Amino acid sequence: MNQRIDLHLHSTNSDGTFTPREVVRRAAQAGLSVISLTDHDSTGGVAEAQEEGARLGIDVIPGTELSAKNDGTDVHILGYFIDPEHPDLISWLETFRQARLQRAERMVSKLNRMGLRVSLEQVLVRAGPGAIGRPHIADVMVEEGLVFSVDEAFHKFLGYSKPAYVGKYSQSPSRAIQVIRAAGGLACLAHPGLYRRDDLIPDMVSAGLDGIEVRHTKHNASHVARYTKIAAENNLLCTGGSDCHGDGRGDPIIGTVDVPVSYVEAMRERLETASRDRCR
Repeated sequence: MNQRIDLHLHSTNSDGTFTPREVVRRAAQAGLSVISLTDHDSTGGVAEAQEEGARLGIDVIPGTELSAKNDGTDVHILGYFIDPEHPDLISWLETFRQARLQRAERMVSKLNRMGLRVSLEQVLVRAGPGAIGRPHIADVMVEEGLVFSVDEAFHKFLGYSKPAYVGKYSQSPSRAIQVIRAAGGLACLAHPGLYRRDDLIPDMVSAGLDGIEVRHTKHNASHVARYTKIAAENNLLCTGGSDCHGDGRGDPIIGTVDVPVSYVEAMRERLETASRDRCR
């Protein structure tokens, strides 16, 4: 029986709509055997997901998706097989948690000045334990009847250059890679086809990038071929996943991207080799 895999999933610990347990349950329903929970700048759901995975017989790889920026372009670095308790990673996540909170405060303040009554407390309740973001503000705006949909909230108020937009705090991809590797993980560039900035990849390779997300919901066959080639040329691992955020936003469904089991086998082999080298 072929293993089915999804290495890019989000929960309520960032901007997803499923709890970590529900992510794992839905993965089980989809017939998956290996998944990774990769919440934005958060590892808060990993333990819960692994506990549910152990109950249901699903291998849950501890993961995250760190936010970075290079040359004006936002990029995301996926971390796999990380130690969620590593101090460097904890420090990174706490810095981003505070920055996200301050950003939300500023956006709520802008909305209030426009006469749109949204409170930070409402947004915090909506975000729960996860990394607070614009989707949570948009959800509250819908609940309060200020807009008809999340898309309208972004189009009119929260999107880039819109009246309530506030720029993100950012770190460099090289620093994100460094933090992931310090935490014992593999650092992989998420959905490169969305950035259209392949010129940024060499610097990340020089910084220690381990892999690249070849298969993704928004990657077509041309993307898969291109990034498979780039991975081979740079000794990078290949990864893949649906990038499912849950229901209600036209999001991709868990398990709908075909990810070869060889991807995970190569990742484990890379980690084992690194471990042997450290012991010599």
